[in-house]
Amino acid sequence: MKRTITTSTFLVDEVALSRQLADVGRLPYAPEQRQAFSQTSLGPGEISLSNLPPDTRFGFEQEAVGKLNKATPLYYMIAAVPYRLFIEGDLLVRAQVQRIFSLLMSIGIVVVAYLIARLLFPRNAAMRLTIPTLVAFHPLMTQITAVISVDGFYVLFYSLLILLCILAFRDGFNWRMGLSIGIVFGIGFLTKPTINGFAPLIALLVVLEWWRGKARRREVIWGALVMGVTILAISGWWVIRSLRINNDPFYFNPVLEGHRIIQNPFYDYSPLAHMVDYYRSVYGGIFVTWWAHFGWLDTALPPLTYDLLRVLTMFAILGLLWWLIRNWNSRPSLTSWRGGSSNAPLFVWAFLALSIIVPVVLLQIYDLTFWWQYGNGRGLQGRYWLGTIVPMLTFFAMGLLVWVPRRWKGAAHNSLRAGMVLLNFFSLVAFVLPRYYL
Repeated sequence: MKRTITTSTFLVDEVALSRQLADVGRLPYAPEQRQAFSQTSLGPGEISLSNLPPDTRFGFEQEAVGKLNKATPLYYMIAAVPYRLFIEGDLLVRAQVQRIFSLLMSIGIVVVAYLIARLLFPRNAAMRLTIPTLVAFHPLMTQITAVISVDGFYVLFYSLLILLCILAFRDGFNWRMGLSIGIVFGIGFLTKPTINGFAPLIALLVVLEWWRGKARRREVIWGALVMGVTILAISGWWVIRSLRINNDPFYFNPVLEGHRIIQNPFYDYSPLAHMVDYYRSVYGGIFVTWWAHFGWLDTALPPLTYDLLRVLTMFAILGLLWWLIRNWNSRPSLTSWRGGSSNAPLFVWAFLALSIIVPVVLLQIYDLTFWWQYGNGRGLQGRYWLGTIVPMLTFFAMGLLVWVPRRWKGAAHNSLRAGMVLLNFFSLVAFVLPRYYL
């Protein structure tokens, strides 16, 4: 019984000791510090990390609390397979195996980005190449998928839900589509409960399909029932288990468990004041950390880079508004889209816009409730918004391309692709490598 309680609460000694050797605890709080690497073939702590005694892989004498021991388990259960295959290797070998595994588990995001672009732009081959390229070389996406993190896997399922909803709009919502959405949502929930932010969008899909399909409302209702039962069957297991081990339906709460002590809490943050501050942070911190802010908010690019991205984003938003005004009377219809002769109709684009906006609103509500309960905010990061990367970059590209004459469209597409690749390499070579490795 004692071993069960210990293993569910503490990290294994090997991981606890490796954190001390690598001195990772200082990085978020002392940016002038660098991790223990050198310009030789071996870092100063590499030999010690490689030679940690084998028995530390199974002991818990350090009693280092690991809150992710009680997180939603799916990703970690799958990742345990390659980990155990290399259990005889030293810690650094197993860490690199896990990084490769994280990348492989997330690589489908680019495929899904292509499939979404193909659905939205059935006659525009250039967009079907531009959108996946922007997604593949987005700087923060590179970090999220290249470190040992569940976030890339989560973004994959969030993107899959967007893809399935677009398919439902085009082909109709039925029990098969409901089952598919239910399975993807359930698996995403077992990966990271943050995917709950997509639930209002699924509800909106069902309502729109019921309203539009008067002749097939019974089919829509059956699809919704199948979807709901599937989601409850998969996610309900974790909710029951989490209530038992975490005293929370979704997460291990470090405040309730006494592992995070909030100093000098206050509870008088009014909803309006919080909202104003929060949406200022969306323009500032969340926008910045969505693009390129590495090491869990530890390594930033020059401010000019983010200013340029803000300017481009504003041009893209204005371009979308201009396109909407200019093409209102000739906007695509559902029939022409289904026939492959036009881009997606307006209500699909509105749904995609909501897929970007809804998570931001829900995060604001969540942060405010946390403040009321514990007297402190959560400190939101752009990676929580990264599930919207495909629609975000789709709108970004569309809005900028509106301003380009037709004869220059090809060059503009190439410039967007090359620009994202350059931003990626600029981020990694000029900032991430010097910050952590040189």
